Amino acid sequence: MKDYTKFMSYALFTMIDRKTQDDGKSKIKVEALFSHPCQTDNYNAPNKEIKRYLLRLEDLEEFERFYNFVQDINEKYGEKAIFHLKDGHFCTDQENKFRGMLEIWTDTIIK
Repeated sequence: MKDYTKFMSYALFTMIDRKTQDDGKSKIKVEALFSHPCQTDNYNAPNKEIKRYLLRLEDLEEFERFYNFVQDINEKYGEKAIFHLKDGHFCTDQENKFRGMLEIWTDTIIK
């Protein structure tokens, strides 16, 4: 059987809220795979209201860890959570990429 997904490098995904999970952690739900990011321009998402993210497959696990970390520090520190981002020990490139995706620059509220 051929592996038709071996050339797919990008995932379009949503986040499943931690409140619905038994372990209390948000999860990635992959909606579609693409070989190049520009292919998402032709993707007709079923529900436009749902926030979607696009990342290389190799970054999915770290994004999920970052997403949960941000939620954890928000619960623990509230408005001062932004000052605890470095506690997550993410490399600068990853942190900047993920903060850009989540639009968290002056606070840690995930929109």
